[in-house]
Amino acid sequence: MKNKTMQEMNEQYKDCPVQVNTYEVDGTPCIVTSHFIGDKDINDVIMKYAENRAMNEMLGLVPSAVTA
Repeated sequence: MKNKTMQEMNEQYKDCPVQVNTYEVDGTPCIVTSHFIGDKDINDVIMKYAENRAMNEMLGLVPSAVTA
């Protein structure tokens, strides 16, 4: 697989949606730019995350979620 230059990637993904958010971390503003290129199905990603989290909680590998 060829490593693409920044210009090539900009051209390839120019029509994809972009979201810009500003966050403050320890008093310093940070700008995060997200490029959505559509390679993954968000439903699949969330489902796998939820399954892994539940399994890890059952096995005691992470603390269980706190519910109020």
